[in-house]
Amino acid sequence: MVKRLLFGMLKGLFIGGAIGALVHFGFSTPTIDSFMNYPLYALVGALSGALAGRPPWQQGAWVASILKAVFGLVLGAGLYALGAKFLPAAQLPLPNGANVSLANQPMFFAPLLAMAYATFVELDDGGEQPEPAVATGVRAGKVSLEDIDVGEDEEAAKPAAKSAKKG
Repeated sequence: MVKRLLFGMLKGLFIGGAIGALVHFGFSTPTIDSFMNYPLYALVGALSGALAGRPPWQQGAWVASILKAVFGLVLGAGLYALGAKFLPAAQLPLPNGANVSLANQPMFFAPLLAMAYATFVELDDGGEQPEPAVATGVRAGKVSLEDIDVGEDEEAAKPAAKSAKKG
């Protein structure tokens, strides 16, 4: 459980940090004060949901990854809206001396958002999945090949049949 908790936190920090660094350094935009925060944090939530927990390339996990990503779209935009409304007092200084709200700085808010959602998903979905049972016999009607004694000598079967009739 602790291993999955830490793994989810690391996945979220990596995903959110990569997106935040791309916006901050790649697009030279340390702050975003427009409506573009909503799609940005929706993207952060979607990628966090899709990549946390069971990876989408495992057999049978792609549907769950799509659902986690769709929920992450809504959650990311919603958490940004809550952060913009209730975190204006949490301001970080910029190198030029201006103080900007935490929710408007993708370099810091994207990793926090991604870490929260990826940790939740990892704890919920990241456990070891049991191996599917492999059938050893072939079913043919109501009798399977496992029920047929192959290679048993008839002499050895006669005493077993006689003891079953006596008992």
